[in-house]
Amino acid sequence: MGRCPTEPHNRSKMNIPFHIGNTKGDDALEKRFLNKALELNMISLKGHRSVGGIQVSLYNAVTVEDVQKLAAFMKNFLELHQL
Repeated sequence: MGRCPTEPHNRSKMNIPFHIGNTKGDDALEKRFLNKALELNMISLKGHRSVGGIQVSLYNAVTVEDVQKLAAFMKNFLELHQL
């Protein structure tokens, strides 16, 4: 299961940090996620320096297709690891 470590009133619409595995994040599982994402040419997903985990940035250069690809990868990763 994933969890966003940022309080709702402080959340950005452009940068989405989250942990996977548990509320504090599972380092081994997050590393596996990041390595697999890199194999799929999804770069710069390592988490923010203050909250760690994983962070997705949705700035202008990110296309709808990129987001759909990421969402499909995340769903598949969730299913494979039964989170």
